[in-house]
Amino acid sequence: MEVERGEGVVLRCQPVTETSLIVTWFTREFGKLKTLARGARRLKSPFRGKIDLFYHDELLFLRSRRSELHLLHDCYLVDPHARLRESARQLQAASYVCELVELATATEDPQPEVFDLLVQTMSALEKSPSTVLMIWFALQLLTAAGWKPSWEQTRGIGRVLESLAAANIAGAQRVHLSASQLSDARAALEGFWQRQVGRLPRSNGMWGEACADRNGQTPGHDPK
Repeated sequence: MEVERGEGVVLRCQPVTETSLIVTWFTREFGKLKTLARGARRLKSPFRGKIDLFYHDELLFLRSRRSELHLLHDCYLVDPHARLRESARQLQAASYVCELVELATATEDPQPEVFDLLVQTMSALEKSPSTVLMIWFALQLLTAAGWKPSWEQTRGIGRVLESLAAANIAGAQRVHLSASQLSDARAALEGFWQRQVGRLPRSNGMWGEACADRNGQTPGHDPK
């Protein structure tokens, strides 16, 4: 079998036996991809230190002809995003982002713009895991997935969400929303996500801790 190469971020690691893992990636070349990492849980595994949640790797795999689970041949660490493990807040924010990607994308449907968005957001979360940044990511992901939410029924927060959706990441990082705006944004996004996908991310509970936004701008700052 021919070895295929890609660049991906680890969305999930699932133990499948005492020694092996199923690794879910989001890759630039193939979209969401699942690989079996045989022996990855062994102390002397060649995968040791190369595979973990949020890791950005180059990967080599052998494609299965029978299923969507392929065999991981090797991988090379690009960026471990180590700072995402420095606090519970950063860990929760990154977990939320990864789970959104997993829920919103189909298996092996290449979306390089989503990969770039994910890598960009992971790097930004290492510096400042703000709630506004997470909202911005969710809005960008909805657009990339082909969903165009209408916020007409969401009162005043609709205009804020539309403005934030039109911002780039630098603009989003300059935005500050009040606690009530964050609560309204959460309700609007949860409602749309529930209708479109059928369920909320398991890590959605972290929103309860998210209302202490860390961006330093004044309330009502308009994203550019």
